[in-house]
Amino acid sequence: AVVSTQSGHYGRDMPEDAEFTLENVTDDMGVLAVTGKYSREVMSNMTDSPMSHEEFPFLECRQMKLAGFDVQATRISYTGELGWEIHHDAKDTGALYRKILEAGADYGIGDYGTYATNSLRIEKGFRGWGAEMNLDKNPYEAGLGPFIKPNKKTKFIGQEACQKISQNDLKCKLVVMTVDTHGFVDPEGNETVWFDNKVVGNTTAGAWSYNSNTSICMAFLPPHLTELGTNVYVELLGRRFKATVVNDPLYETEAVRTRNMLKKEAASG
Repeated sequence: AVVSTQSGHYGRDMPEDAEFTLENVTDDMGVLAVTGKYSREVMSNMTDSPMSHEEFPFLECRQMKLAGFDVQATRISYTGELGWEIHHDAKDTGALYRKILEAGADYGIGDYGTYATNSLRIEKGFRGWGAEMNLDKNPYEAGLGPFIKPNKKTKFIGQEACQKISQNDLKCKLVVMTVDTHGFVDPEGNETVWFDNKVVGNTTAGAWSYNSNTSICMAFLPPHLTELGTNVYVELLGRRFKATVVNDPLYETEAVRTRNMLKKEAASG
């Protein structure tokens, strides 16, 4: 869905006299993610390239050799924890994957799945395409306002539409909530949200949060129900469970935690 949407934008808006061509190489590229507490050590075991926080900062993208393969490594992770996304030639995926497992054997490396990723990304307030970001909601309703400069001098697709949106006219807002399920079942998304015996919104994603030891979810609610501490009810398998609007993000990302730690160390001298 993302590829088709982006390809549509690029093809439609590319100037007729453009001095470049557009080619979709998605199927030619692979991506592996090395994420977690020991990801820096694992990466360092496979390269001579410096991997420290100072030498490979958050969001930096670098062409490098990793276990002998040419890769493009970016220090970013959809889990919000320390990690790298490694883009590479698709034909190298299997061999590179095995090298990563070898490099991380002493650290107990293993695979993790979409349920774990979903739990971590909800804790960090990361939006997902097709869930929190979709064609039915505008970016301000999805809480993406801080990332938009509607009056930017450089024109961009959707600029006029963003300028017309008033913060006072939003029909809903995205929130993060904890849900008191009492161990019954975790929300997963697309569940009904109730308030005063009326349907007021829907969840977009949900999971068990191991950092908070409770069920959590994201949901679109009317603006007047989005204040911190507001209680609503999420319907799960025919039963309604109390939910509470909490901070977004519920848990800070590794990049923010590291930055705050370094600031504190510098202040203490």
